[in-house]
This record gives sequence, C-alpha cells and structure tokens, in this order.
Amino acid sequence: MSDIVLATDGSSYSLEAARFITQGGLLPDGGTVHVLHVSTALPARVTRFVDKDSVDSWYAEEAAKVLDPTTDVLAAADIPFETHSLIGFAPQEIVDFAKKAGARMIVMGAHGRGVLLDAVIGSVAGRVLSLSECPVLLVKVPKA
Repeated sequence: MSDIVLATDGSSYSLEAARFITQGGLLPDGGTVHVLHVSTALPARVTRFVDKDSVDSWYAEEAAKVLDPTTDVLAAADIPFETHSLIGFAPQEIVDFAKKAGARMIVMGAHGRGVLLDAVIGSVAGRVLSLSECPVLLVKVPKA
C-alpha cells in the first residue's frame, strides 16, 4: 500500500493536487501515482450513430487532454506514475479503482465552492469522501 490515486479532471485544481504530491513527500519510496480520469458515458442517442472505434478514439483524445498536463507536472519532478482512464460515474469509479489498486490514499483538487453550492450541484470530492474506505486528501488552490 504505497501507491496514491490522483483523480484529475484537467482543472487548475487537479494540477495543484499534482504539484502538492511533488512537494509534499506523500509518495513513499517504491510507490506510484495512478493518475486517473473518469469520463461520463456518452448518451446512447450519440453512440448508436457512431462506430465503436470512433467513440473509443474520442474517449482517448479527451482523456489525453486531461491526463497530459497532470502527468507533465509529475514527470518534471521525476515522480513515477501510470495513467488510467475510465468511463462511468466518477465518484464510484475513483473509489473502486483505489480499492482495486490497494492505494494508501486518494488525492484530488478541491474547487472549494462552499457547502451550499456543493449541496445543490453536487461535488465529486464530497461523494468520494463519503464512499472511500481509504484516506482522501483534498488540495485547494491557494488564493493569490
């Protein structure tokens, strides 16, 4: 249990979480950061008119747009990482992946919108917190 799951959505908050890992000494020797992106499934009204290879290609392109900037941060700091992209309900997929990987923790960027707004529109981070059996570290972007 030396690996960390870094859930990313490509936002500045996710990049800050990656930077925190590089500076925080969170990863023990021999550990790997599993950089994970979860895409929402395309609706059936779209996928039934497009061949599977095109859909798979679109998912891969979208995942690369999200994963590449995050992995650039880790690579610059010589942090070992693997990338993973999944399709589904992000909070559940993140927690399930962390469990299968035997991760010691999940790290995520936090938007920090506030309790009321998160209650109304939902929060992936909040749902991960409630579902996860391992520790979850939320990293906020420092105010300038």
